[in-house]
Amino acid sequence: MSNEVSTAAEFLTSVVDLSTDSTTVFAYPVILRGISVNVALSAHAVPITDGSITRFQVPSAASVGQWIECGDSRMATLVVDPDNAATGKITVVYKPDNAGQAGSGAGLPA
Repeated sequence: MSNEVSTAAEFLTSVVDLSTDSTTVFAYPVILRGISVNVALSAHAVPITDGSITRFQVPSAASVGQWIECGDSRMATLVVDPDNAATGKITVVYKPDNAGQAGSGAGLPA
């Protein structure tokens, strides 16, 4: 079975090594599609935070290849903040949320 993640072209992927204490995937508004587990996790859940608020959590029992759907949730920032002793790797699928910002095409006629 392949651990490849595929989604619409406008979405980006970022592989996050959980042995790094905290990783800011994107520091600006973002739309989070989902998370895929690439390498088995240690016995630690993995919080996905928006600032100081945990919005999603990858369960410690998640298996390789498991997809955690995030429903195209809008977040101000996207941070993976695992426990200091966590191990494993996940792929985060997201896209910048430019809705209503200059240069986004918002408000232009179709």
